[in-house]
Amino acid sequence: MLYRRPELYESVYHGSDDAVPRMCERLFERHLGRSPASQLDVGCGTGRDLAYLAERCPDCIGIDCQEGMLAYARKRRPKIDFRAGDMTSLRLGRTFEAITCLGYAIANLHSNHDISRAVATFAAHADAGTLLILDAINATGEPGGGTLPRRFVVDTPGFQATARASYEDDRRRQLLIRRRKWIVAGAEPVHDFVKFRTFGPLEIEHHLALHGFETLDIYDNHALAESDPISSLSRASPAQR
Repeated sequence: MLYRRPELYESVYHGSDDAVPRMCERLFERHLGRSPASQLDVGCGTGRDLAYLAERCPDCIGIDCQEGMLAYARKRRPKIDFRAGDMTSLRLGRTFEAITCLGYAIANLHSNHDISRAVATFAAHADAGTLLILDAINATGEPGGGTLPRRFVVDTPGFQATARASYEDDRRRQLLIRRRKWIVAGAEPVHDFVKFRTFGPLEIEHHLALHGFETLDIYDNHALAESDPISSLSRASPAQR
């Protein structure tokens, strides 16, 4: 429902006062001493986080595989270069000073093979010293991560709905399963279902190292993100090759 209606997606995932891009901003300042000269955002969705960062970095490209989200992003944020692409195969033929993959985008890849291909994509667009900020879900937490949202609200002039979410872990496959039941004003309930891949800290480091990245640090959601519900964050820069 939300991917088909990006304006509703932004209503539900309202950004918590730009907590995620502000977190990225602090990491850029800490490790680059400034905003990056260029940035690639993989899994950009509607482009809201990238729009905040693009105010200080005009050379930005946002990539997503969902044409509906990109159409909304281009209409809402016309100054940013948004392109369709798959994070497991994307090749733009250039590099960036910073790469971001936020909003649990990588959690939609369930197999180690696809995760490796995604990290290879990051590496293909990185020079030695490129800063990579990767947002993942912590596999070592309680089912549902403790900080992941349980209640969702859509409240727009033409559409109102609320949902409750339940979470369960498939420990063997490292999948977090979320089920939601939407109560929609004037209509039948809508059910949705998704599986997210979860990651352990050493597992993240392993995948990054295989493609020439050196992990600088890993944070939980309380260390840097303030009120944003991020469970695990890795920042890395490619090692000298």
